[in-house]
Amino acid sequence: MPKKPCAHPGCVKLLDLGETYCAKHAAQEKRERDQLTDGRRRRSRPSVKWYASGAWRGTKGRRTRQLEAHPLCQMCPEHSRQLATVADHVIPHRDDHGRFWFGELQSLCKFCHDSKKQREEKRALRGGGR
Repeated sequence: MPKKPCAHPGCVKLLDLGETYCAKHAAQEKRERDQLTDGRRRRSRPSVKWYASGAWRGTKGRRTRQLEAHPLCQMCPEHSRQLATVADHVIPHRDDHGRFWFGELQSLCKFCHDSKKQREEKRALRGGGR
């Protein structure tokens, strides 16, 4: 069966057709590819700076005011309400300046935000119902 060289620059290891990288370079290429997509995408989003700003996190910031006004998680069952630590946008802002700064917020505990809320948003992105 014909062979072709590894796609990594300078590597001459021959591979079967259908393979792209040799074992030595496959993991390295995946790491680099993942770093580029995750790192660039996250750092280039304007909301990264907004979340770090004093207007959001400061002692009189929007997050702080929300958590002071509504200190308990709004998604936890009534009998086991947890202390809220996340000011979550009810409607995802998707880096929209107006929605980020003026959209409705809800107070959530970290568990509810990271599990229930994120699952709902991913489902909505895929076009799913409930």
